[in-house]
Amino acid sequence: MNERIWGIIGGVALLLALLSPLVLGNSKKVERLFEEAEVLYERSDYENAIKKFEAALKESNKPGAKTRHIDEDFTTLAHLKIALCYYELAEKTQDVRYYHNAIAYITKAWPNTHVPKHQEELTYLWAEVLYKIEDFEQAKAKFAWLIEKFPSSEFKIEAERRVAEIEQLFKVEPEPEQLVENEMRSNVSDESEPTPSQSEPELQAEAMYNQASHLREQGSINAALQQYDNIIRQYPESQYATKAYIDKGDLYIKMRDSKNALANYEKALDRLVELDEGDRKTEIYKKYHSVYLIPQHIGDRSKIEALTLGSNNRLAKANRLRAEKEYEAAAKEYEIYANTNLSTEDAVYALYWAGRCYHSAAFANVTLFTKSAEAFEEFIDRYSDNSHTIEAYYRLVLMYIDWAKMPGSSLKWQLVLDTIKEVNARYAHSDDPSNQRLLGRLEPLRDLAIEEINKRNQPEPDTDNRKEIPQPNNNKITDNTSSRVTTEQAKEKHYGQGLSLLDRNQYPKAIVQFQKAIKLDPQFKEAHCNLAVIYIEQADYERAILSLEKAAYIDPNFIEAHFNLGIAYLRLGKFEEARNAANIALSINEKYEPAHQLLDSIAD
Repeated sequence: MNERIWGIIGGVALLLALLSPLVLGNSKKVERLFEEAEVLYERSDYENAIKKFEAALKESNKPGAKTRHIDEDFTTLAHLKIALCYYELAEKTQDVRYYHNAIAYITKAWPNTHVPKHQEELTYLWAEVLYKIEDFEQAKAKFAWLIEKFPSSEFKIEAERRVAEIEQLFKVEPEPEQLVENEMRSNVSDESEPTPSQSEPELQAEAMYNQASHLREQGSINAALQQYDNIIRQYPESQYATKAYIDKGDLYIKMRDSKNALANYEKALDRLVELDEGDRKTEIYKKYHSVYLIPQHIGDRSKIEALTLGSNNRLAKANRLRAEKEYEAAAKEYEIYANTNLSTEDAVYALYWAGRCYHSAAFANVTLFTKSAEAFEEFIDRYSDNSHTIEAYYRLVLMYIDWAKMPGSSLKWQLVLDTIKEVNARYAHSDDPSNQRLLGRLEPLRDLAIEEINKRNQPEPDTDNRKEIPQPNNNKITDNTSSRVTTEQAKEKHYGQGLSLLDRNQYPKAIVQFQKAIKLDPQFKEAHCNLAVIYIEQADYERAILSLEKAAYIDPNFIEAHFNLGIAYLRLGKFEEARNAANIALSINEKYEPAHQLLDSIAD
C-alpha cells in the first residue's frame, strides 16, 4: 500500500478522532450534567437546571451514550425533571406560560413512557398543571386515572383532595324553592342531622397526617416526625394534632427514646381530657405506662455533644432554636458562629450542629440537604486531623442516606458508598476504640448502599451479563485498607456493627455481632447489656437475665444492667425480683428516672 493511501487513512482517522466527541455520546458527561442539574434544582435555580437537564438529554441521545446506570428510562426522567422545573417557575413567578411549557414536555414524554414510577409522577404533574390552568375537567380525569391505576401512590391522598375540590366547584346549587322545601323537611324530620363536612384547615391537616403516616410506613422516620411537628405547629386545634402526638410517642418507643415518648403521650392525654374522649384516653394511658417497660440499650456517647464551651450569646441563641426545633434558623446561627474568631473546639461544635440542623430542616425543604453536606465537608476540610472528624463523617453518611431516599435522589447512594470508603481509608489503622466502633457502625450502612446501587443497576429481564458490585463479607473484621487488626479494634468494630443493626431492628444480625465482640472480650459489659435488650425484645427473658447478670457482675454500678434486669423479671411476673433490681439502680443514682417509673408500674 503506497504512502498516499496511508496518508488518506491517517487523515480520516485523525478527523474521526477530532469529531468523535461531537458525534459520540459520553456516559460520564451525561451523569455529570444530570447531577449538576439536580443540585441546581435543589437550590431553586430552575432556569439553569433546565439548561443542564437539556444538555444531559442531548448528550444521552448521541450514539454510544449509556444511561441505564442513571435510570431505566433516562429520556422520560429528563423530560419529567424539565417539566418539574417549569412547574416550579410558574409557581414562583405566576407566569402561566411556564405551565404550558411543562405540559409540552409531559406530552412529549408520555407516549414512550413504560416505567410505572415515571407514569405515576408524570400523571400527577400533568393533572396538577391542568388544575392550575383551570382545565378542571381534564385535571379531574387525570387525577381519577392516577387513583385507579396507582392505588398505593404517594400522590393518592392529594389527588383525592383535588377531585373533591373540583367536584365542589361544580356542585349544582338547588333552586330557592327547593331550599325552602328542604328546610321545612329538616324541621319536621326525626332523623339526626348529618355530620358537618370538614373545614379546609381540617382537610389540610388530614392530608398532612396521611402523608406523615405514609412516610412512617416507608421507614422515613425523621421525615415523618418532621411532618407530625408541622401538623402540630400549623393546626394545633385539629384532631390530627392529637393523633400526631400519639404517633410521635409510638415512634419514639420504637427508637427507645422513653423521654420523648412520655412527653408526646402526655400532650395527647392533655388534649383528650379537654375533648372528654374517655375511651381513647384509656388507650393512650396504657401506652403511657408501657413506656416504663422499654429496655435501655447503650448507644454511643457523642464526644462533640459533650464538649464544654465558653459562653456566647449567638451560641446560646442557636442552642435555644435547636431545642425549639427551629432547625434552619439554628443552623444559620451555628454557621455564623463557626466563622467568627473561635477556638478549635467551639468551631468544631458549631459546624457539627450546623450540619445536623440543616439535615433535620431538609425534610421540610430538600434544598437544605446541600447545606448540610457543605457544613460537614467544611468541618472535614478545616479540621481533618481533629479527633472529632470521624463523627462528622458518620453524620455526613447518615445525611446522604436520608437524601438518597428522597424522590429522584437515588444517585446519592454512590455518595454514601464513596464517603464510607474514604472513612475506612483514613481510620482503618486507628488505635482509638471509639473510631473502630464508628467504623463498625458504618459497615451495615455500606451494605445498604451497595444493595440500593445494585437495585438501580438491575439489568433488563433478557440480559444477565451485567456485573453487580461485589457484596461484602460480613464475617470479615478487616477491610481492604488493613491487613492486620488488633483484638481491641476488632471488638469495637463488631460492637459498632451491632449498634447499627440494633438501631435498624435487625436483631438476628445484631446478636451475631455482639456475640463476636463478647468472644473477643468476655468483660465487654455494654455488649452483654445490648445483647440482653434484644432478648427482651424477643421475649426471651431467661437469656436476657443471664446476659444482664454477667454485665452487672463485671460492673456492679452498671445502672442500665440493673434496670433492664428489673424489666426482664417484671415480664416474667417476678415482681419482687423486679422491685429489687429497680432499687439497686436507685442506690447507684437516686435520680435515675427510669427506675422510679419501673417501681411505679410494679403491682403491690
